[in-house]
Amino acid sequence: KHSSLCHQLCAFLIDIAAWIMCIASTAVVNWRVWSVENIKGIGSGNIWIGIWQVCFWKDPSNDGNSFWHCEDLNEQHPSLPREIFIAQDLMALASIMNSAALGLISFALYNVFEPRKHKNFVLTFFRLAAFLNLVAGILVLISVVWNTSAVLHNGKIVFPEDFELPQIPSEQHIGPSIYLGYIAAGFQLLRSGKLSDPDPGRSFHTRMDLRGSGSDSFVLGLQMGFDVLQVRRPLFYD
Repeated sequence: KHSSLCHQLCAFLIDIAAWIMCIASTAVVNWRVWSVENIKGIGSGNIWIGIWQVCFWKDPSNDGNSFWHCEDLNEQHPSLPREIFIAQDLMALASIMNSAALGLISFALYNVFEPRKHKNFVLTFFRLAAFLNLVAGILVLISVVWNTSAVLHNGKIVFPEDFELPQIPSEQHIGPSIYLGYIAAGFQLLRSGKLSDPDPGRSFHTRMDLRGSGSDSFVLGLQMGFDVLQVRRPLFYD
């Protein structure tokens, strides 16, 4: 029991890691990396493109005195490709849904220790959290796949003229933020795989007898919570 509980505690921590990775992927300016040569005000080097900003080392005088410069990407620039705007909305929504799912799971785990709470009351929060994780994973996956396709097809970006950036680079490749998004989506979809009660025949109080010792109640309570989340084998035996 204790080894299985430890395994599922790690799985719950993966949920938290997926949430952090989703936020990091959304915020970090590293979805696409462009390599450019002999560009006015930049020279030769890399341009880092995210879904909210594009950043590069700017050298207006071409004298080697460059500085880090970023430009915001927003709806005031309609020439930008749709996948950037779509990713902005979907990734932000996925981060919010991840936050809500973690809140529901935390609340459900807290209520596992309440002896007067009915089993179905607790299961409802676990199921809602699993559903939110499922939708969030799909939203992240749509965003990263669409932008990956644009990079692989060497898609151009028509930046505003005042950015003074080329439309097509010498070469481009997928940035770390997209890979981070894939990992986050994978974790989210994996952890939302089981929505139904694994053992509907047992009553809530039979599975977790809170009249035992404090340490046993703690272990049994967590086992109940993680059993609902995604246990592939029963944790409680007759």
